[in-house]
Amino acid sequence: MDSSNSVFSISGIRVAAGETREIYLKVSESFLSGGIQIPVTVMRGRNPGPTGFVCAAIHGDEINGTDIVRRLIFDIDHEKLSGTLIAIPVINIPGFLTQSRYLPYHRDLNRFFPGNRKGNNAERFAARIFREIIEKCDFGIDLHTAASGRLNLPHIRGDMTHQRVKKLARAFGATVLIDQAGVRGSLRREATDAGVPTILFEAGETGRFSQKVSLIGLRGVLNVLAAMGMWDDTGEPKPPFQVIVKASDWVRAEKGGILDLIVKPGDLVYEGDILGSILNPFGKTVTQIRAPTTGIIIGVTTAPQTIPGTGIAHVARLKKTLSFVERSLKKTKSTRKKKAKIK
Repeated sequence: MDSSNSVFSISGIRVAAGETREIYLKVSESFLSGGIQIPVTVMRGRNPGPTGFVCAAIHGDEINGTDIVRRLIFDIDHEKLSGTLIAIPVINIPGFLTQSRYLPYHRDLNRFFPGNRKGNNAERFAARIFREIIEKCDFGIDLHTAASGRLNLPHIRGDMTHQRVKKLARAFGATVLIDQAGVRGSLRREATDAGVPTILFEAGETGRFSQKVSLIGLRGVLNVLAAMGMWDDTGEPKPPFQVIVKASDWVRAEKGGILDLIVKPGDLVYEGDILGSILNPFGKTVTQIRAPTTGIIIGVTTAPQTIPGTGIAHVARLKKTLSFVERSLKKTKSTRKKKAKIK
């Protein structure tokens, strides 16, 4: 818990209550002997409250979160904030500059937390971030997009058996919450294990900004801040439904060819439904792709070429919550029709 009178600093730079400061945190060095620094904005409210972090671009090509953090820094009134918010628009600077997911030597930074100050380049990079930022916080939000060649429905991932993580996840306002602690070395898992409950926001695709995703992400972050007592209630309407999903399946191609996909993220599909077809170069159908389970599409490929094993669609399984989702979607569609008639 942050106190308005307490001393708060990053890399020896102090930030007073009611102050916003831009800090460049050195995390490594380049091949030219110069320092590699990541931009960190610290926003401290005049009133006490928790300390939280919001970070983006741990994978250097997943840049939509960068736009969300930018909006958080420049589009909101920091005077309304209580506690301390640490905003990091780009963590993986080397990957960001080269439009790559990875650090040098093809290392995935999100597999090396909490890091090691005497380890390899990724471990040292992660250790610096973990010690200087993560361990000083009470909670965190890690912003991601789908991997290259894929598109994700906006959703939250986190360890839903952890009550504080579950609180953050529900507060964000996404419809789908994936109960997934994360692999060892991932920021959300290691931060949570270290006593800093952290959720991961997945939405959109690599290498581009989506205004729709950015606005959803910004609203979600502000919803979490409100739930933590750091921000006034946003007044945003609740999602039409919210389900915790414990399992999901990737539907994979069994044949090579050209994909004709007819579903999109957010669609509700039933076991046996046709998701698309694989065609040969003459346009003839080689095979149809069917849903192996009932659930919500949370991710799809954006690449039309397939070979056996290519991931086509990611389906979050629905069992006990299926009827609830069906009723909610039916109600939402009915409401939209009524609004359309009024207009």
